[in-house]
Amino acid sequence: MTVLQRLGAALRSLRWRLTLTYLVLIAVLLAGLGAFQYLTLRGSLISNRVSELKFDLSTAERLYSPAKVLTPGQKVALLALLVSQTSGASTTVAVYGPAGARLLVRPFGADPPQLDDATFNRVLDSATQQHQIVDTPVGTDLVAGFPLASSDLALRRAAAVIEISEPTTPVDDVLSSDLQKLAIGGGAVLLLVLIIGLFLTSRALRPLRRLTVTAGELAGGDLRARSRLLPRGDEVGQLAGAFDHMADRIEAAFAAQVESEGRVRRFIADASHELRTPVTALSGYIDVLRRGAAQDPGALSAALGAMAREADRLRVLVLDLLTLARLDAHAQQRPEDVDLGQAVARLLDEGVPGMPAQLVRDLPATPVVVRSDRSALTTVLRNLLVNACKYAPGAPQVWSVRMDGGRGRVDAHDQGPGIPASDLPQVFERFFRGEKTRTREEGGSGLGLAIVQGLVRAQGGEVAIASTEGAGTTVTVWLPLAAVSVASVRPVGEPHPQRPLPT
Repeated sequence: MTVLQRLGAALRSLRWRLTLTYLVLIAVLLAGLGAFQYLTLRGSLISNRVSELKFDLSTAERLYSPAKVLTPGQKVALLALLVSQTSGASTTVAVYGPAGARLLVRPFGADPPQLDDATFNRVLDSATQQHQIVDTPVGTDLVAGFPLASSDLALRRAAAVIEISEPTTPVDDVLSSDLQKLAIGGGAVLLLVLIIGLFLTSRALRPLRRLTVTAGELAGGDLRARSRLLPRGDEVGQLAGAFDHMADRIEAAFAAQVESEGRVRRFIADASHELRTPVTALSGYIDVLRRGAAQDPGALSAALGAMAREADRLRVLVLDLLTLARLDAHAQQRPEDVDLGQAVARLLDEGVPGMPAQLVRDLPATPVVVRSDRSALTTVLRNLLVNACKYAPGAPQVWSVRMDGGRGRVDAHDQGPGIPASDLPQVFERFFRGEKTRTREEGGSGLGLAIVQGLVRAQGGEVAIASTEGAGTTVTVWLPLAAVSVASVRPVGEPHPQRPLPT
């Protein structure tokens, strides 16, 4: 990279742009201040010089006032001579009559600049002094006009005007020296501002450079990289806080993605394994029939029965997998007001294979209306009943419905063998089977409780399971109450999960 390229890159940086912006602003302010000081000083110098000329004129008037024997013309000539001698060699004095005609000039032969007509008339009419800066071939002159009073007191106009002119070189020299000092001082101030500005902007932008480095580390794959800036209340601190929060979200999102991909891989592997088993069984029975078992009525009947069971298991597994897929895709629910007691009663009336002989219904007399998808609620309750009948065959069951705070509650308790404590944390995982139900014939596919949990959470509810080996299992489902039931909600104590069965 060449020097010019480096310089261009530096000038395009935020550090230099901020510094140069403030430098230009300060330069403009200094220029404005310098211009104000220049004009103020120039006006002050000119006013002071006019006052000095007026003083010289007053001094000359006092000097010639004792000469009473002189004619008016001689007095004017004497006054002009005295003013010329008092004000200096570079000063020119000219006297003009009311009509503007030059009466005399000192030194003789000089051709001094004059006030313009308007200014000259103001001196005559108002009898007040006036001055102007007049351009000449060799530069500029200060011309000051003073009225000469008339001997007739009745006249308000001046009898004549005496104009004193001199070059503005002394004033220009002072102003030039002042401009040089202003330029040197301004340049030194701007250089100091540039150095201090670069230092301050570099320090102020240091957190941004830290954020840039951290962003590069994040882009390089280090998801734990953070700015680690100390808390600050300014905009940079807010940006750093937002950046670190974003990095936390990115890390969490990547972790969730990795975990999700792991679950998907495990799910696909487990689903493939579960699907392969009934398909392999069906293929085996078909192969047996092809080898001649179809000629034996007993063997044919046994094979067809086994094939029907495997086909039904395959159908249930596919339906469960489709249900889980819809849950993962966040399929839209169709919530409606459902009487939880009636839904439980309807399911128990319909029943499932393996229903126990002793089943207690603890259902409320008043409706417990929840907001739920009717089809999803039926699936949840059916899965709970199927699980209870499958894992605790013949064991008595107690089903209860009630209001619990602002939610409807269902407790499904069976007095079966219970679940080991080591298996409880995994019972809601997909394809999980406890140690006592490892075979598919006993334990099914291991998707029932996973579907229950997914459907309940999709409707804003919760599900929990409590079990003790030898004492049975209780599954509790909470669902949000509908608006019509909220007004009638009253807290209740924990229901006894093992309500005594009738003897």
